[in-house]
Amino acid sequence: MLKNRQKRLFLVAIIIFSLISVYTYIPFAEAASLTDAKDTISDSDLGATGVTHTIQFTTGQTLSAGYYMQVILPSAFTNIATSSITCPDAASTTPYIFGGGTQSWDIRCVVDTGETVATGTKTLVIANTTNPSTAGDYTVDLATKDSSDVEIESAQVKVYIIDDVTVTATVDASLTFTISGVDANTTINGVTTTGTTTATAISFGTLNTNASSTLGQALAVSTNATDGFVVTVQQDQELTSAAGATINSFDNSPDGTGSTTPHKWTAPLNVLDSTNTYGHMGITTDDADLATDFTGSKYAGLNGTDPLTIMSHNGPADGVTQNKGYAKVAYTIEITDLQEAGDYTNTLTYICTPTY
Repeated sequence: MLKNRQKRLFLVAIIIFSLISVYTYIPFAEAASLTDAKDTISDSDLGATGVTHTIQFTTGQTLSAGYYMQVILPSAFTNIATSSITCPDAASTTPYIFGGGTQSWDIRCVVDTGETVATGTKTLVIANTTNPSTAGDYTVDLATKDSSDVEIESAQVKVYIIDDVTVTATVDASLTFTISGVDANTTINGVTTTGTTTATAISFGTLNTNASSTLGQALAVSTNATDGFVVTVQQDQELTSAAGATINSFDNSPDGTGSTTPHKWTAPLNVLDSTNTYGHMGITTDDADLATDFTGSKYAGLNGTDPLTIMSHNGPADGVTQNKGYAKVAYTIEITDLQEAGDYTNTLTYICTPTY
């Protein structure tokens, strides 16, 4: 028995020696590897839709007609369709898809008849897919095979599906509204002021008949409101004396009916027994950002019921830039010699309304 065993070992040694003599090494079966392989997905969120897989790899062997490039995608990825697959080079424009459901997706791009695919970097795109709803890593198998389904080269890559990170932040709303006095000889929308005001008082003093007097104020708004702001002004009554006489709103309008449509300044009509024609006060603004057009020294009246928009902007404002956070308004009074004697007063209310 020992002698037979020795004979068998001798025969094995002769065979190994013969192989080494022919090949200079002992051959082993080993599949070649695709290199630089990766699957880049456009969205890694759980259950994300419309996701694109851009699969790249580098081949080391030429593929002949009938050979194919293969991607095995886990069944957890859904909405796989041939119309959403773009094959590389001369591979078929109508890929084959096998599997789905509980089976892995077997996607094949077959080299067209009469074509070859040279070695190099290949890109295969699978668009409009839906991600798995479970977080984790998923294996994607890549391969090139001949027409008999014999593997030529292969690689394995992974993608990771995970919840998106939600970033939140809060910016507090801000608003600063400032009213300032204006000096004499200040030009506001083409009109020159004849006196000085403060932030809380517009004092015309003694009015001269058949001559206009103009005083102004500056308005500044600073806000981070998304849709900007609107500033309006409203009077509580016409300029009224202790005896009940009024200096009406521009122009020649009965009490409480001043014209809110801007137009050129006109003098009071001075019609006897028509007290609303004895004198009037109008307002103008140099804010060119308004929908209502005050350009060209136009004036409007305050009717006592409707706020008049005198300043606005459609975005955040810095409080210093003309038309975008800064403007000046001017009030002009003109009376005739029929205007009743007395001390006249009213109250103006400015309202700044931001829209966040």
